[in-house]
Amino acid sequence: MSNVELFHYLLLLICGAGALTWLAERLTIPPAVVLLFGGCVVAVAGKRVPDMDPDLLLAAVLPPLLMSSSFYTAWKEFRGELGTIVSLVLGAVTFTTVAVAFAVHACNPALPWAACFTLGAIVSPPDAVAAKAILQRNPLPARLVAVLEGESLVNDASGLLIYQIAVSAALAATTITVAQGAGLFFTLILLGIAVGLVCGQAMCWVLARLVDPMLGIVLSFAMAWASYGVAEAVGGSGVLSVVTCGLVLGIRQHRVFSADMRIKAKATWEAIVFMLDALVFVLIGLALHGILARVNHESAVVIEGLRVALPATAAAIVARLVWVFVAIWLPGRLRASGANNAQNANGAGNVNRRAWSFAEAAVMGWAGMRGVVSLAAALALPGNFPGRDVIVFSTFLLIIATLVVQGGSLALLIRLLKLRPPARHTMSEHETRARTFGASLKALDAIGQRADAIEPAMLERLQAEYRVRVSANENAHTAGEERIAHRERFLRVELELVGVSRQTLLGLHRAGKVDDAVLHRIESELDLEELRLLRLLEP
Repeated sequence: MSNVELFHYLLLLICGAGALTWLAERLTIPPAVVLLFGGCVVAVAGKRVPDMDPDLLLAAVLPPLLMSSSFYTAWKEFRGELGTIVSLVLGAVTFTTVAVAFAVHACNPALPWAACFTLGAIVSPPDAVAAKAILQRNPLPARLVAVLEGESLVNDASGLLIYQIAVSAALAATTITVAQGAGLFFTLILLGIAVGLVCGQAMCWVLARLVDPMLGIVLSFAMAWASYGVAEAVGGSGVLSVVTCGLVLGIRQHRVFSADMRIKAKATWEAIVFMLDALVFVLIGLALHGILARVNHESAVVIEGLRVALPATAAAIVARLVWVFVAIWLPGRLRASGANNAQNANGAGNVNRRAWSFAEAAVMGWAGMRGVVSLAAALALPGNFPGRDVIVFSTFLLIIATLVVQGGSLALLIRLLKLRPPARHTMSEHETRARTFGASLKALDAIGQRADAIEPAMLERLQAEYRVRVSANENAHTAGEERIAHRERFLRVELELVGVSRQTLLGLHRAGKVDDAVLHRIESELDLEELRLLRLLEP
């Protein structure tokens, strides 16, 4: 396949991914599942399917997706649930690796232990892309989302360490001691985080000095790939580097990014991430073509792959559920019960962190979808690795099983458990707006007393506008549903007036009374006003 043909092939894949996503929306099925099956159909029916380079997939597609996820990570919730995240990253990954290895070896005694542990290490870490694609469609408590997304973003180091040890043992290249393994683990983490911090700080310094927002957006994409590549080159974790860089940018965005850059960057990133998200699941399905090409030469591999995939899938799912309930849910309930008993006995005391509920633990344990990282790790196995074809084939089957079974049923599980975000203990959106605009109203009073103040008529107009904003949000906050309905009707009238202004502007342009430069400038202002009103009307 020539470069031009490959380019046209990718364009067709993007168009097909868009059509499948639209179909999934109409059928209310998770798009990841539909895209995955679409890729499988193309892989089986297609005659000319390009081979997927796992290293290129990780280096080209994964960094922007990780950067986007970490950029919008709720840092406070992430930091507050760091203990739970570490338990999943270290404990659950290791426990799942061991459980999968023992289950696979019990059903396939001929498969070497090192190969069994390698398969366990490949499929033990949940995938960040899969987790985000499934979770963003379901309303969940903020702390649960922070744990699931945070875990999938940083579990690369532990899974990669076990993977490298197992591969080395299987090939009998070297024997890795406990000290060497610990050193490798901390090297991956520390170097990855250090490179990410440097890249994030450098990016913040550059963005604060840029005037052109488009250049800043291009550099943000370049930094996603650069932070990944530099970390991998120096022996660190590229995934942790990108995640750290994204966290730094996300935390400092409100001081570093201009309003223009934030609006344009959000739109650009959302469009590209949507395309890459869709492509990832299609490419996973397309990988079946290369797998089948190798497997067809030895039909016994299909039967053996199924014998490996079934126990591996069951062990991976059950091991995560067991770990979540035994190591996370149960200790939390015991601590909460002990704290409540102490509080009742002493008449004082308080539980700092709310224990995980059964529903939250069930969703946490069930949301263990595997994806592109596991497939890339399997495809990256050396050609002489024992049982390589069986491992790759069974990994592919396990990814499909977790995406279809767990990802496809996650929304139903959430509805059955009636899991909803808890009532907020912070200020509501209306109260926050009232406080924010109230501060501006007080500042207007001070501005009016300065020697260089604006004209009294303009000052009164601004004061009247901000009084309306403050009173509308205060009424919506204190008076309940009736005032909220009044506010909504008011906003819809404003939105209608924006539409009238837009039609008038376009009419003036068609009549030749307004040139293109004025048209685009005023239309941009109307677009921003329309976006503001639509955002205020969101439930």
